Amino acid sequence: MTIMPSVFFMRKIRIINLLMNADAYSADTAKRLDEIGLVNPYSFRFLTVDLIKRNVISVTGDGKCYICS
Repeated sequence: MTIMPSVFFMRKIRIINLLMNADAYSADTAKRLDEIGLVNPYSFRFLTVDLIKRNVISVTGDGKCYICS
């Protein structure tokens, strides 16, 4: 039994929850991942890219993220 997939899943959920708590629901209210309190925000970049590809979050031109509606 491997523990890694669940750690990655938990990280994705953490990103989503932090963005929701920061009320980042549009490009106007978007936040950088370090602004919302994510520890080591760019260490697992592939998780953020996966959320973007799945249209869960979007990224503005200046690198801020928000939840897609």
